[in-house]
Amino acid sequence: LACAIALTLGLGLAACGKSDAPASGAATPAVPAGPTEAEKALAAAAEKQAAALAALSPEELKQRGSQALREQRLYAPAGDNAMEYYLALRKQSAKPDASAESALMDLQPYAVIAAEQALGREDWVEAERLRKLIEAADPNAPALPRIASAIETGKTNAAKREADAAALAESQA
Repeated sequence: LACAIALTLGLGLAACGKSDAPASGAATPAVPAGPTEAEKALAAAAEKQAAALAALSPEELKQRGSQALREQRLYAPAGDNAMEYYLALRKQSAKPDASAESALMDLQPYAVIAAEQALGREDWVEAERLRKLIEAADPNAPALPRIASAIETGKTNAAKREADAAALAESQA
């Protein structure tokens, strides 16, 4: 037992002494400065979709939102789901539509869960799309800061893993 405790303490102290800086003197990988190609494509598709939704009447948006709910298209696929129809209805309406507002409140937890699942899959583009939907539904949603932070941290960690793998492959070659 004493040996196990000593070994555990020794390993713990050794781990504390390690530096996060690469030993080879290579620069720490950074998150890409600009948006990725997937993020650019998503932004272009979102603009196109927003224009298509804006062309629909409030009645059509409400009808399509109800249909999407019945078909369980709560937050996906992008451009054809209940959340996006009800958000478009909110933008077009002079006064709040009670059924749309209620639906958005009901749909928000599902979008949060989906965003967390996308984070788990390291699907940063989908996680960001869902974060934007959640933010549009409720800019003060408690999950927003956590999701945004997880996306940034995840991207940084993924870039570091890729750089580490490339460095390892290079050193083995």
